[in-house]
Amino acid sequence: VAGSAKTVQIDPWQALTELRLHLAASGALVAAFRQSFVPAGFATGDEETGRVALALPDCLRWDYAEPYPKSYLLCGSRLHTWVTGEPQGERLHVEAREEAGLDLLLLPVELLKARYSAVARQAGAGAITVDLQPFAADSRIAHAELLFDPAAQRPTALSYRDRDGNLSTFRFATFDLLDDDTLFAPPSNLIWKEP
Repeated sequence: VAGSAKTVQIDPWQALTELRLHLAASGALVAAFRQSFVPAGFATGDEETGRVALALPDCLRWDYAEPYPKSYLLCGSRLHTWVTGEPQGERLHVEAREEAGLDLLLLPVELLKARYSAVARQAGAGAITVDLQPFAADSRIAHAELLFDPAAQRPTALSYRDRDGNLSTFRFATFDLLDDDTLFAPPSNLIWKEP
């Protein structure tokens, strides 16, 4: 029928698989980010900024700049966390699959498929949004949404609402190639405390 809009069906798992493959093939990437946390029942919340570095399949680093400088480095199941200017940091064992939000960025698509139902849709400016709903009633995430640019194969936003109704959103600037692999090694001048 002339004038009717044609809806294009997008396979969410295929879209996520292609995104992951491109991210892994790109090598290490870095982007500025803005994070907001809106508590349940509120219209606005706290904002923080910084940079994120990503090296799939299993390394992720968050460096927060404002208002409280702090860093988190996760490679495999080892998490290092430290505050800029402090002499001591903390080293923890975590499982990405158990941490809200981390599973969305680091778990293989096959594992995500077993954990979430997904629907993909076109967003503005050619972007794709993938909505994820967990199967498990005891999941810490109630709903998640990943927005990415299929032309550049880069994420532009990630948000998730927890079971208490709190909303966390990360908005990413353009991801650039990172030629400094030292970002994925913890600082050598700190004393590392383990629980």
